[in-house]
Amino acid sequence: MKITFNDMVSALKAADDIVILTHKRPDGDTLGSAAALCLGLRQLGKRAYLFYNSDITSRFESMVSPLWQPEGFEAKYVCAVDVADRVLLCAGAPEHIDLAIDHHPSFKDFGTLGYCEAESAACGEIIYELLQALGCIFTQEMADAVYTAVSTDTGCFCFDNTTVRTHRVAMACFEAGADWRDINYRCFRQKSRARTELEGYIYSEMDITSGGRVAVAVITRDDIERIGASDDDLDNLSSLITQIKGVEVGALL
Repeated sequence: MKITFNDMVSALKAADDIVILTHKRPDGDTLGSAAALCLGLRQLGKRAYLFYNSDITSRFESMVSPLWQPEGFEAKYVCAVDVADRVLLCAGAPEHIDLAIDHHPSFKDFGTLGYCEAESAACGEIIYELLQALGCIFTQEMADAVYTAVSTDTGCFCFDNTTVRTHRVAMACFEAGADWRDINYRCFRQKSRARTELEGYIYSEMDITSGGRVAVAVITRDDIERIGASDDDLDNLSSLITQIKGVEVGALL
């Protein structure tokens, strides 16, 4: 059932013993949003944890590892963040979802309660506003998580989903002391040797057609294994193709 923002605030104020779910192959938005919400709920005196996501990569491990649900913890309230559909939930997730918070136009409203802002560039924007409404003090740790969420889902504020609101949320993170230099380096500049080899392979093998407006590249599982690339190395590979001047449509298969 879709609810209003104030309904969501009331539901979380009344909840306790909370576990927060993220999606398969988790990105910075689902993990950052979950971490920030978890920290905010704890600040309110609630017991809250993140449900362990086995797809986690080293890029985000340090942000969420202190928040994993401990063995023996029994959740009474289950909340999913940045998950558009039940089928996208991480492996082993509980079947019953009390609250689902999302920003995708494809949101399926699969929880008992559902809140979606399709105009938000990232779920992190919603979580920032939620923390304010809950009366949380916006700490540096929360700011790191929210900045990770909004920056990664906007391609470091380069994608056309970026709005004035996105920058305002980022500014709030700056003011709270977010370590944006480290986050930007880890999420947008740091590459493994396998990643650089993948990028070189894609550029060397791609086909450019339609007067330079369309580019297509193919990489096989055998190529990935030969290069020794991890799931983290594969993140956002498709964006490389549209960085080429003149390319309007890019596809990575």
